[in-house]
Amino acid sequence: MRVLAVLAALLPIVAMAQDKAEARPLLTAVDLRGVTAVDGGALRRGLVTRATQCRTVFYTPICFFSKSPLFAERAFIDEAEMRRDALRIRLFYWRRGYRDVAVTTRTERSKGGIRAIFDITENAPTVITQLEVVQRDSAIPRSDVDRLLLVKNGDPLDLVSLDSTRILVRNLMQDRGFADAQVTIDTSRVDNAANRGPIGLELLAGRRATVSAVEVTGNRSVTDRTVGRLMHLGVGDVYRRSAVLESQRELYLSGLFSEVDVITPPTTDSAKKISVVVTEAQHRQLELRGGFNTADFLQLQAEFTRYNFLGSARRLTLRGTVSNLLAHQLNGAGIFYDVTNGAVGEDRAPFLRPTFSASADLAQPWFLGPDNQLGFSIFTHRRSIPGVVTDVGAGASLAMTRTLRQSSVTIDYTYEAARIDASDVYFCVAVGVCLASAIEVVAARHPLAPLSFVAQLDRSDDPLSPTTGSRARLDLEHASAFTASDFSYNRASLSASTYRRISRRGVLAGRVRFGFVGATSAANRRLGVPESDDPVIHPRKLFFAGGSRSVRGYGENQLGPRILTIDPDSLVGTAGVRCTAASLADASCDPNIAGLGANAFQPRPLGGTALGEASVEYRFPLAFAAGLSGAVFVDGAVIGTSRFSDLLGASASITPGFGIRFDTPVGPVRLDLGLRPRLVENLPVVTQVTNSDGSFRLVTLATPRRYDQAEATGGALKQVLSRLTLHLAIGPAF
Repeated sequence: MRVLAVLAALLPIVAMAQDKAEARPLLTAVDLRGVTAVDGGALRRGLVTRATQCRTVFYTPICFFSKSPLFAERAFIDEAEMRRDALRIRLFYWRRGYRDVAVTTRTERSKGGIRAIFDITENAPTVITQLEVVQRDSAIPRSDVDRLLLVKNGDPLDLVSLDSTRILVRNLMQDRGFADAQVTIDTSRVDNAANRGPIGLELLAGRRATVSAVEVTGNRSVTDRTVGRLMHLGVGDVYRRSAVLESQRELYLSGLFSEVDVITPPTTDSAKKISVVVTEAQHRQLELRGGFNTADFLQLQAEFTRYNFLGSARRLTLRGTVSNLLAHQLNGAGIFYDVTNGAVGEDRAPFLRPTFSASADLAQPWFLGPDNQLGFSIFTHRRSIPGVVTDVGAGASLAMTRTLRQSSVTIDYTYEAARIDASDVYFCVAVGVCLASAIEVVAARHPLAPLSFVAQLDRSDDPLSPTTGSRARLDLEHASAFTASDFSYNRASLSASTYRRISRRGVLAGRVRFGFVGATSAANRRLGVPESDDPVIHPRKLFFAGGSRSVRGYGENQLGPRILTIDPDSLVGTAGVRCTAASLADASCDPNIAGLGANAFQPRPLGGTALGEASVEYRFPLAFAAGLSGAVFVDGAVIGTSRFSDLLGASASITPGFGIRFDTPVGPVRLDLGLRPRLVENLPVVTQVTNSDGSFRLVTLATPRRYDQAEATGGALKQVLSRLTLHLAIGPAF
């Protein structure tokens, strides 16, 4: 009873406190006025005074109407903290060379609460009249030092940039072997009254250092020899800071250790002892993942990794993935693609069945040196190119990769028994094989054994969301009798992307991609089909465009050379209205006859032998929610094929669009909406005729169909909506 009495007494007090809190106006905005010379975003992040904001981006629609504590982190005005923030602003400017900055604070009423305002008068900066670089010895060429200077004569006295310069120069000297290098900055000659003066940068290299010993502690099951082989430094090597960092990175990436410290104890001697302190991680790891996207529907993955398998840092990985789950229920519904590409009847089934992949990978991180890795893999899979073809295969691969600081080179040999599952129309039009007996030969299992070379360069600043730098990748592939392959071809592709800040918070990104594939003269002979037919290329090696990482106005792999198929019954009718059986047989039927709608035709992508693709994207943060950013983009591609060049030529399209991104630890989650232009194309038409003996024959009509895909979707609203493609994916577009 006493407890109840106490609670009853406290209730009015709590209610009064709540009423008082509710009476306080919310801090709805923080304005920094007059900021021009410094990064406003960095300045704002250093302040304690923050406006009321949503707890998570998912509550953003609710926060427009309610600032309840359930959905928003409520903030109130604190005048004492505002005064301290004014000092923080002055210190921020002072460090960047603006020593006479003036800051005043005030508040004003705004809709829904109160606004905090910082009025900033920057005034003239303190200027560097001369930057003097003094080197007591000539260990580092002056030109190398000049490239690292972040300030120059006439710039503001930016202590942050000067300190960064000092660190960059010292790191350069340590990378050249001068482990005890010192770099000092002298600002004593700056005249505070005149707001200007000279700056001194003094370099002292000292003696070149070498590694005298490497000591490993903390390891239990991993041997000292294994740790030493993963390192980029050994006894007798010249000490280099970059090699120390690479060694630490390599030890982390091995998966053997949860903590790695590579320490060089200070000493006056030029002989350096390196101490490696490690904490071993769990050497068995099981990961189960699940997710969905607009192309693969529901996807499940399991992965087991055994680190230090049989010693020497070997890594065994068992991986299995199942995709296309719930395809029958989700296909073409809502945001999900129609992976059958509108196919009907039995042609739909192969694209709605689950796809899968399973593999066992064995990697040896150290092979003839710490920069090399040898890998062996066995695998099986069932893959699908939506609406085009599925292929099933199993095989093994052997690869060697050499990794440098910003680049890697891989040589890979893969032997696979591959089988193609596609319609007779695809084999006849895309592959050039129309006889049933020849189709059976090509569709059967054949060795697909390419020898490939891959070179990659990555100079970007972030693997998930780059803002500066560039990336490039070159793929070369050859398959022939020399590599024990029935499919014979040469394939090359090159892609490059660049990233550049064009404002303090905006990033302009661009990408280009080119590719070519051609069958060799022995391709058909190896497969056992007539050499008079066009050379056969495996469908997986053709080029397609469209999708979340390609031309986003199209679905996955839906941009490229296409043909139209049609039921012959739709073409044969009364005289003067439809074609006749005779005109179908001799291919003289005109598919543009009046009254025959576009929805009677089924478009089928074929894939191309040449590709050119480009994208430009501007990425910018959205002010109303943390971790949320937007993007506007333009994608374009042209895909050509030598087959039926008089009918198909090349397919090209440019699609604009926009999207939003939400940052996560595994990369940005993207939601992109692409707009496909309304294109009217002249496409070849393939239909089926019945011979006198009752057999069937595919015929390509002599006259192409003038085809408008939007017309096939129905009314005006459906035609507009049919040109919009929504993509949901994880990771950057490029």
